[in-house]
Amino acid sequence: MTGFSARKTEDFVKRYWPEQTDLPKHETLSRAFTESIMDGFWAAGARLPTEAELVRTTPCSLGTVQRALRNLAFAGIIQRRRGSGSVVSDLSRRIDGPWHMRFLDADGAAGSFLPVATRVLQRDIISDHGPWTADLGQTTDTVVRIERVMVIDDRFDVFNLFYALADNFPELVTPPLAELNGINLKDMMARGQHLAVERSRQLMRFEDPPAWISKKCRWPKGERASVLNVVGYAPDGQAMYYQDYFIPPTDLTLDLGMPPRTYAP
Repeated sequence: MTGFSARKTEDFVKRYWPEQTDLPKHETLSRAFTESIMDGFWAAGARLPTEAELVRTTPCSLGTVQRALRNLAFAGIIQRRRGSGSVVSDLSRRIDGPWHMRFLDADGAAGSFLPVATRVLQRDIISDHGPWTADLGQTTDTVVRIERVMVIDDRFDVFNLFYALADNFPELVTPPLAELNGINLKDMMARGQHLAVERSRQLMRFEDPPAWISKKCRWPKGERASVLNVVGYAPDGQAMYYQDYFIPPTDLTLDLGMPPRTYAP
């Protein structure tokens, strides 16, 4: 477990505390810590500044600081330990049986896939319409939008955007954010709703990743993304999810075959 210095705390505030915001201070502090942790400013296991240090260096009262830290702990982003203060959680957990990110190992043997760990960065419930709307059949419904980083054998990161109708899949909405790390979301949906993903549609496009994506994962500077778009369908033909995977250049082979369907009674 690593510690911190007063200089690092001041650098954190300078870099991540916004000059202007309409958000409450506790939410501003929570977002500043979340963004800095995802950027790698604070590594897993790092001890964060004390409450007193944050009161000294930010425009926050003690109560505001404590509220922000409680929210981060509830989301699983940090752990609050008696006698040790606040410590950054290890947010990457290995996922069993990833369906769409099955990279073959170096020898390319069929069925021999590299391990994948996932880290959930953010979950939002949105009413906005977008490219996912038509496929999901969204009208006035809200959508759960999940941002994830998928770590491929600790070699490179794939950024994932996941969309599903919020009311149809409460199992994606209600758990604390950290409980979704290392979880196969499609399997969770199948178990929660007694549905199987019968088939999928996969499309590929190529584009420069948005700057906000490349800042949230290990993205090679200046490189374009292969964007794999996947829509998964239930047996009745209804789309269960819509996903975009932003994949950096790699010499590995991605198996795009559909795994055997999973049905959880």
